[in-house]
Amino acid sequence: MEMIVSLAVRSFVLACLLFAPALARAQAEPAPEGYVPPGHHEPEAPPPSPLKWRIAADGRVPVALREPTGLPTSGWGAGAQVTRSLIDVGRIRFGVGVDFGYARFENDLVVRQPDQSLHLAHMTFAALFVFDAIVGRVRPWLAAGAGLSAAWYFQPNPDPREPPTDVRTVVPLVALEAGLSVAIYRNIDLGVAAHLDLTFSSLSVGVPAYTVFSGGVFSPRFEVGFRF
Repeated sequence: MEMIVSLAVRSFVLACLLFAPALARAQAEPAPEGYVPPGHHEPEAPPPSPLKWRIAADGRVPVALREPTGLPTSGWGAGAQVTRSLIDVGRIRFGVGVDFGYARFENDLVVRQPDQSLHLAHMTFAALFVFDAIVGRVRPWLAAGAGLSAAWYFQPNPDPREPPTDVRTVVPLVALEAGLSVAIYRNIDLGVAAHLDLTFSSLSVGVPAYTVFSGGVFSPRFEVGFRF
């Protein structure tokens, strides 16, 4: 009898030694996806950002897609933009905005009065649809819209007895933009953006005649913004 009991005990110990690693591995397996331990709750999505508005001012280096003869490809400019978030879908937000800008192409670095140097200028206004997100301090965005440009082209006449070419007109435009800003202090941020204004006009002016208002302007922007 004692021999039978001893044999049973030895068999039990041997079985424990053999199956212990398998039991340890089974206990170490990760919990299935979506498993919530008793007494815990699923993590809630972060609340929408309360900062709905952004006002920004920028300096820019506009690049003409089609520059008239005698003018440089790049110029100088500045602008401002106001946007407002309307609908939140997770971290993505949909909103609207308005964009104002000025871009000028000329050979002189100083605007003299009277302003009679060879130049092309665009004063733009566009209404925008905006998609953005607030991810910590970072705000990426995409924008698209349409508007108008008050354009001005002035070309002095080589013959002083003849009048210069002085044409001011309004042309339609399509605006596209992508940008990224980072909050640096409270609600103040710094950002960069790539902005494209596509302008449309069949008006030919100057000597030789050229559709100076058609084409558009690509503008790398450097912005200072305020979120609220």
